[in-house]
Amino acid sequence: MSDDITSLSPASPNGEEISEQVDAPKLSRVRKRKRRRHRWGRHAPILILIGLLILGWVLYGLVWPLLEIRHKIATTKWKIYPDDPEISVSIRIMMRTCEYLYCFWFFYLGASIGSFINVVASRVPRGMTIVSRGSHCPYCDRRLSLLDNTPVFGWVALRGRCRSCHLPIAPRYLIMEIVVGAIFMSLAVVELMGNGMNLPYREWKFGSGIVNTVFYPKWNLIGTCAIHASLFAVAVMLIGSHMDRLRFPSLPLIVIGVIYIACATFQPLVAPVRWIEPWGPNYPRMTPVPWERLQTSMIGLAAGTLIGLGFAALLWFTLLRPKDSVDSSIEGALLDDSPTHEQSYAFPWFVHSIVIFLLTGALLGWQVVFNVGLAASLLTPLILSFLSFEKWTGFSKDPVLRPQVLALAILTITLFLHHLLWRQLALLPFLPFRSES
Repeated sequence: MSDDITSLSPASPNGEEISEQVDAPKLSRVRKRKRRRHRWGRHAPILILIGLLILGWVLYGLVWPLLEIRHKIATTKWKIYPDDPEISVSIRIMMRTCEYLYCFWFFYLGASIGSFINVVASRVPRGMTIVSRGSHCPYCDRRLSLLDNTPVFGWVALRGRCRSCHLPIAPRYLIMEIVVGAIFMSLAVVELMGNGMNLPYREWKFGSGIVNTVFYPKWNLIGTCAIHASLFAVAVMLIGSHMDRLRFPSLPLIVIGVIYIACATFQPLVAPVRWIEPWGPNYPRMTPVPWERLQTSMIGLAAGTLIGLGFAALLWFTLLRPKDSVDSSIEGALLDDSPTHEQSYAFPWFVHSIVIFLLTGALLGWQVVFNVGLAASLLTPLILSFLSFEKWTGFSKDPVLRPQVLALAILTITLFLHHLLWRQLALLPFLPFRSES
């Protein structure tokens, strides 16, 4: 009995061999399971994202065409022949698949531009270069690889952490990429595939659809969509700079404003509404005289400056201005000749707000500026009050939740929704533009 116990004891050589022989298969299986679970857990986010994309294609590209055909057969009074292309399953699946890939391509294009906007919004106000050095981790300064720098997919694959130092990457980068991607995809669907269905004075019903968009491109409409998309990209860029408590430089914004004035002057489709409306007669198209279009753009520029200044002043002095109970240590740390805590954040807020209105007026006209300014001035206090920001005694330490950033975001969302519904809103009688088309 004692010999058996001694032989199985870890101190004896024979006991060690027997213990290893008995426990080695169990330990190897446990290690394999742990490695397998770790591997699946590490790749689960990117696999879920790819699975959602495939599921979206199955629902839109395979299931939806079958439902369309069934509905068409059930609601058609006339006899349908089997070779009718309207009920062809293969043609329907091919068209829906092309539309799905079309939307995904524009979303990925917008997400790539959103990734670049993140870099511009953070580096340009600091005077850093955006050309010579690629994206890198802000903690360990390791340069991101091509796969890690892939928009949306790279952040999800890394699970929001640096591959080298494993420190968290701010979700702001993912959010801005998704937002800009959604903006580009929506404009591509409404303005390109919809043949400008959101633009006033445009006959959009003939020539819309994926076939006419891909095989019969309308280059003036493509240029117009690109210009409109750049307007919202600039607005998102200003929001990104305001998240970092930075003011974007004036020179690039002046260059962008000059480009927008030139586009509105030489491209009638960019701003199809004349400055004299609604008092003057309605026209089927914008006037072909460049001087009148330049006049329209300059009046919109002036209106955007005035309305933007009023919007920024109204929100700043009524809702966004810091209270008297701001941390005195911050103010005490400032020198006498340095700007106060309030002034250091008031000036960027005024600049960024006015620039969004200014560029909108130069590109789309004073009517859009008036409508968006009125709607944003009403919605912003309501939304911020609903989020209980009035109980704050100062600025939040979290830059994403600051009321100023959210106010700019609400303004941009209001402008984007107005742009998507521009044609429908133009029919409302109480807005400063009416259309009889």
